[in-house]
Amino acid sequence: MYCKVCGENLKPDAKFCENCGTKVKKETDAIPKTDIKKSTEPVKLKVKLEETKTSKKQTITGVLASLVIIGLIFTATSSDTQKEANKQITVNKKITTSIPKEHREFLTKIGLKVPADDKIEFSDANSNLNYYRIPSQDGEQGVTTIFVGDNGAISKVNVSHNNQKCMRTFDLVENGKVLGTYSDKLAEHKLADAKAEQEAKAREAQQAAETAEREAKAREFANYLGCTPEEYKEHFGPMLSAGFERGRLESWYNDSSSTSINTYGKRTQYVLHLVGRGQNGKRVYVSVYEYSDRPGDYQVQVMNTNHE
Repeated sequence: MYCKVCGENLKPDAKFCENCGTKVKKETDAIPKTDIKKSTEPVKLKVKLEETKTSKKQTITGVLASLVIIGLIFTATSSDTQKEANKQITVNKKITTSIPKEHREFLTKIGLKVPADDKIEFSDANSNLNYYRIPSQDGEQGVTTIFVGDNGAISKVNVSHNNQKCMRTFDLVENGKVLGTYSDKLAEHKLADAKAEQEAKAREAQQAAETAEREAKAREFANYLGCTPEEYKEHFGPMLSAGFERGRLESWYNDSSSTSINTYGKRTQYVLHLVGRGQNGKRVYVSVYEYSDRPGDYQVQVMNTNHE
């Protein structure tokens, strides 16, 4: 280091020049503190900014890496879940294609004809056999439906009678209990069916007899009242019943009663004149009116007398 005034070589720790006596100023002292501060601050700020940017980059990189890992885990889990779901769907679509050996032996034992498995219709529920249906066989064995319980055992066997006149069915097994063999239950079914047929015929005969009786009565009363059987059934028969009820008749004199039909423009009037004995034992005159525009609306006039 040299003196800036005289150029003398100065000692490192000299405070004054030994040649000219000029006070020695060090380079660090020549720089104002304010300048030093100003010159150092941007450096520190730049370093801090670089550290912040580096920290943010590291954080973003870490977040992205975490998201990638989570995505891979989710994809793997979803794939496993989908595989399990597909596996479950495959299981639920299981379709039975053959009768269990013990079922075939049991059905044969109770007298049913059991065809080959490919002739039978199967129905599964929740991956288990729910029921199967055997088509009509030769003879009287109609469509047979076998229901299967959750334990795999037969719970019900229902057989239809292969007969054009019979549309009913009967059970061989109910709630897992055997009710009888096919031949025994078929005989009972046919007996009950024959009895039901006889009862139906008896009812038809009774109804036919009642209809014939009503027809004969209509002809007889129409003859008494001077009208046709059709007029009696449609008008005067119901009017006679109304006259008896509202006129409190106990009996009527058919030879003294009559009917008439009157037309007033488009309106038709039906009139029934009854003479009979009232419930008090006296003679009663009853007139019943019906109009075509008010069918079934009967107007009844009653005249009581003191005559017996």
